[in-house]
Amino acid sequence: MPVGEITGVRVSKHWLGAACIALIFTTPALAASPQSFARLSFGVGQPVPSGNILKGQHTFDAICWACHSHDLSGGKAPPLTGSTFYKTWQGQRVDALFDFIRNSMPRDDPGFLSDDMARDLVAYIVAYSNNPRNLTGRPAGK
Repeated sequence: MPVGEITGVRVSKHWLGAACIALIFTTPALAASPQSFARLSFGVGQPVPSGNILKGQHTFDAICWACHSHDLSGGKAPPLTGSTFYKTWQGQRVDALFDFIRNSMPRDDPGFLSDDMARDLVAYIVAYSNNPRNLTGRPAGK
């Protein structure tokens, strides 16, 4: 049964419903955040991904430091700054680091971190790597 006519074309309620469903499912893909396409780049003056750096630091100090050390230099876990970290993550998409942290950390409780916590941690880690003296008064680890 036709619902209406659009410039001489009859539109059935089934096609109209299908179009609405398609729009609902494609809208999130079209509205991807700019961060999802951004690439990680390390060094003084490089951009820091979106997120609250201070909240990221607080989350790091509460959860991550025991394995990654207060200066992000590693210990029980790999460093989150320095040449080894840069070689692994330089040029990778920001959302790849976000996804890794969000879904894999902490190792003893993967998935514990919320999206906001993971986003804030990425911002803190990159900010620290790009200019650690601003955050701690001392240079980055290894």
